[in-house]
Amino acid sequence: MGSLFAGTLGFIAILTILIASVIGALILWLLAKTVGKISNANFLNSWMVVLASSGVYAVIIYLIGVNLLSMGLGASLIINALLMSAAYIIFGKLIWKCSWMESFKANIILIAINLAYSAYTASLFS
Repeated sequence: MGSLFAGTLGFIAILTILIASVIGALILWLLAKTVGKISNANFLNSWMVVLASSGVYAVIIYLIGVNLLSMGLGASLIINALLMSAAYIIFGKLIWKCSWMESFKANIILIAINLAYSAYTASLFS
């Protein structure tokens, strides 16, 4: 019975991550086309930017091995902002094959949305 429960939770977690990544990719695709003026941006490569950035971000946080909130809310938000910004901008440039400034302009609004949500969520626990 326990493995069935764990399997169901794992499935729900994967489904939630996929749904959230699709929503993020839709937002990023619109931003890349309108704000970043990236001509070759489409939904699939925007989704790849979201998945690659999130994956690398998760691996880096895991490798650091530190509970960011133990460093304080301010420090955790700063580290979160730096890592997330670097991942999104670098993968945006690589996948879209655009300039650094185009990738920055396309990603900055999504990064701000993610940081605002992170700050709100973190403040609920402190």
